[in-house]
Amino acid sequence: MLKIDSLSFQYGRRSALKEITASSSAGKVVALVGRNGSGKSTLLRAIAGLAHPSVGSVSWRGQRLARLAPSRRALEVAYVSQRPILSIDLTVHEMIALGRFAARTRLDSILRIDQAIGLMGLDALKERSFHELSAGEQQRCVIARALAQHETNGLLALDEPFSNLDPGETMRVFAALQKSAQAGALVVVAMHDLSLVDRVAENVWWLEQGQMVAAGAPIDVLTPAKLQEIFHCEFVRGAQGLTLAARV
Repeated sequence: MLKIDSLSFQYGRRSALKEITASSSAGKVVALVGRNGSGKSTLLRAIAGLAHPSVGSVSWRGQRLARLAPSRRALEVAYVSQRPILSIDLTVHEMIALGRFAARTRLDSILRIDQAIGLMGLDALKERSFHELSAGEQQRCVIARALAQHETNGLLALDEPFSNLDPGETMRVFAALQKSAQAGALVVVAMHDLSLVDRVAENVWWLEQGQMVAAGAPIDVLTPAKLQEIFHCEFVRGAQGLTLAARV
């Protein structure tokens, strides 16, 4: 289980997160939503153990992430940032293999890397330089690295992983994330596409100005009235789920 207890975070004097409390069991997809600058990226970094809260704590399976050694945390948690960055020239295969640096066995690593490459449709690109890829291909590559890294029942934290993907690749990635959740992982993913959130997430955590303003099932949290109030555009809920109205 992931447990966030009274978590606050500050950048200097600016408060980015304020008293966040939330929890989720494994085997679920949790969508993190909110306007730009609401604190989603900071919360994901805290969940991944990369940002240490000013107050409060984040625990995974009863252990505080801040107290885990980096090698142990690498076996428990995989993180995908919003902007893929690689400072050295590696092939796609080599880049994905970075996710297995803490692996226990070489054979397991080979299988996990090959599986992640297949899930992300990167077989034809695996000998290409990461720097030669399009933005969408790079995004799929870093997601593959996270899939190779995390244990079957681990924690996946992803920050806007669909931002550079076309609709077909978006569904490919989400199918892989759902498969991970069904196998026992907890997937926490920041998303802007509320129609997709409505269809595929079990739970929604909604942030506004660094505070958790709502949490629950999409149908309860993403109400057209509340969405119009926050985003100043009209949503409708019908047979196809939640959609953005043509009239703004």
